[in-house]
Amino acid sequence: MSDSSSIHALAYFNLLKTGSWVEERLKKAIKPFNLTHAQLNALYILMESHPKPVCANELKNKILVNNPDITRLLDRLVSKGFVYRDTCSENRRKIDISLTDNGKSLFLKAHDAAKKALGNFFEKQITKEEAKELRRILHKIRA
Repeated sequence: MSDSSSIHALAYFNLLKTGSWVEERLKKAIKPFNLTHAQLNALYILMESHPKPVCANELKNKILVNNPDITRLLDRLVSKGFVYRDTCSENRRKIDISLTDNGKSLFLKAHDAAKKALGNFFEKQITKEEAKELRRILHKIRA
């Protein structure tokens, strides 16, 4: 294996290891809130739009973690009292999803715990410039 392909392989495995590290820290941080990473991500998307509802398809397209069965994910959040579903007034085939007050409160607490678990999203580990460069590289990999 050449030095070039070796360093690329090392970068690849380091990326995987870091992804697993982040996922484990996140899981541990949000466990007391009885949330999964996918549920936290859904609440984040709803919080960004709050108080405006988000349609289920938009939520499915924006979700960052493994694309779960969005219906089951929403069923769980509804049963926990964190979101509610409503039929869109303009399009009866469209389902609007909104945060409840409990969902908003839970999200803020869980999000804060997740941020702390990751050193305020790595602020303690990398500089702003390094964060910009990391973001640029990760975007480049996915392009």
